[in-house]
Amino acid sequence: QTRRSEIKLNPKSQYNEGAIMQEAAFYDIHCHLLNLSHPAFVSIIESMRHRPREVIYSQIASFDYLASSLLKRGGEKLRNLLAVMDNDCADILFLLEDDLSGQFKEPKGTPSFMKPPPLRNGALHVADQQFSSFVLTPLIMDFLAPSSFSPQTYYNRPPQKWIEAQIIDVLFAICTYREKRPSGFLRVYPFLGINTGHYTAEELSSFLDQWFNDYTKNEDDIEKRFFSFSYDGNTAPQSYGIFSGIKLYPPLGFDPWPEDQAEREKVELLYSFAETKGIPITTHCDDQGYRIISLEESLKFTAPSRYKPVLQKYPRLTLNFAHMGKRHIRTIGGKEQADWRKEIFDFIIEYPNVYTDFSFTAGEPSFYEELDSTLGRLKKPEKEKIIKRILFGSDFMVNLFKVRSYRDYLEYFSESILSTELKRLFCSDNPQRFLFGADAE
Repeated sequence: QTRRSEIKLNPKSQYNEGAIMQEAAFYDIHCHLLNLSHPAFVSIIESMRHRPREVIYSQIASFDYLASSLLKRGGEKLRNLLAVMDNDCADILFLLEDDLSGQFKEPKGTPSFMKPPPLRNGALHVADQQFSSFVLTPLIMDFLAPSSFSPQTYYNRPPQKWIEAQIIDVLFAICTYREKRPSGFLRVYPFLGINTGHYTAEELSSFLDQWFNDYTKNEDDIEKRFFSFSYDGNTAPQSYGIFSGIKLYPPLGFDPWPEDQAEREKVELLYSFAETKGIPITTHCDDQGYRIISLEESLKFTAPSRYKPVLQKYPRLTLNFAHMGKRHIRTIGGKEQADWRKEIFDFIIEYPNVYTDFSFTAGEPSFYEELDSTLGRLKKPEKEKIIKRILFGSDFMVNLFKVRSYRDYLEYFSESILSTELKRLFCSDNPQRFLFGADAE
């Protein structure tokens, strides 16, 4: 297979060690660099087509962002999302940085921004604080698994969404960004999507070695490698330690703790590898998202309780439950469903390296009032642990189902009811520890 380019470290790069700013960075621990070629749309459409009741139920349960994206203002939310996803991944990085620097204006009839552009005068201004750089950890997702339903069409062969193609796109985007904006503000440290069901044990071991053999938790090493990417153009891409973590996604068929012994051995291989090297893992943890399996199965695999035996066997695993366990579907079979947040908080209290991010969930200003109230009700010892494990995340560009722009999402956080101390913990101190630090205790 012909590869677009090789991406490697260039020892003669113009990386200037003295140019690294030592001040605090702002971190978005959960975002994406997806374009329209990455998701398996056929698999998703077929899954929806054969489960219409689940689709209707999900739409009704999440009308505020799913159905409304198609109905309000001529489908403005969906069109806005596609205006981002229709770009090359490098152009998405340019677009994001330009948005933060104020190069996009509010459409007529929509609210004005409350504050000047956050990226100005060489710093990111958030919550009355200044940050010297903006670290993104885009999550590469493994879309290879086809729907269990065959498309009843002439071309009925499921598309092959090999993750290597997405890896090339993301690494190419990093290199292009560095080449075209050598003084750019962004730092991009991607996470690699893994579904153990797509590999034999031997293949999984080889895949992990290929992309994480040179893994390091040293922040300076990661930044040096980010600044030093260059092209060769002749062979397949290598890792050179660019991946900073692993992404798991149960609604696409990943089972965190399978009953089948052979599948169990593979997930244990993954967890053991990650725990030994200290590689952070982010797992999807709300009841929506891209789904090609049944809702019942998806909820079973996604629930934090599925990770209880994982954490019992690998107690020092660094694991982030995304979306803070939000349940959009409030009733199933007539039973009221509580958010998974309490289960996640219980894990945080018990295990030293469990975290949670509020990506997508914080797409409404009211979220922060709810979070502040929740934290205020905790006992002091519990609160002291939990506030050190909450991470800022956007889920950009998926969050455009809820918000108008990345700048809006950031402004909600910046102007929220949370104290300056909590904001600093969530967007800087905690994610730095999640990516690079030792145990939180």
